[in-house]
Amino acid sequence: MSPSWLNARRWYLRRRHLAAPIAELVAARLPAVSSPVDAAEFVCLDIETTGLDAATADMLSVGWVVIRAGKVDLSTAESHIVRPTGGVGDSASVHGLTDTVVGEGLDWGIALDKIVRVLAGRILVVHHAGLDKALLDRMCLRRFGVRLPVPVIDTLVLEHRRRRRNHHLETRNSLRLSDLRDEYRLPRYLAHDCLVDAISTAELLLAMVAHRQALRLADLLS
Repeated sequence: MSPSWLNARRWYLRRRHLAAPIAELVAARLPAVSSPVDAAEFVCLDIETTGLDAATADMLSVGWVVIRAGKVDLSTAESHIVRPTGGVGDSASVHGLTDTVVGEGLDWGIALDKIVRVLAGRILVVHHAGLDKALLDRMCLRRFGVRLPVPVIDTLVLEHRRRRRNHHLETRNSLRLSDLRDEYRLPRYLAHDCLVDAISTAELLLAMVAHRQALRLADLLS
């Protein structure tokens, strides 16, 4: 979604009678693409799900942290267990979230409201964003009648673009979060914990910004 199309979409949505908190999100001003990277705020987010099909998967947990002034603000870090509509199935072997654990989680609507609120005026950052953004879109359609209208930076896509420009598209070079952190000489963390992965993504984005010498948002969104 291009920034110009997104701005037009949000302008249109502001004229609809949307419920809170999505109404506050579309009313919040986004930084211009010409803004310095350090002037923008980012929400680095990760979701654990019951599967890899965004059309049927349920959210089981979500974690996020905000980047502001070019730094990871750990005081903003949050994670929540989310109660699914069905069972966790075989996905428990990946993330360790059992039916007993998620049965005590938040209602999905409450969790979604928290995500929407933290995204107001900010840019969403996800590593391999396809599933997470599609899931959030589906949830927002169900709850608010609209897809989630936020700009998205995918750190996997950023790295792929860098390699393509530099003619480094060797298939042996993995684009997984853990492998990219190794490539950018970041410390190793345990995977498949949504908050740990969100913080890992935040650190990776900042390393990418420094490596690319990205000065403007346009350098990340284009």
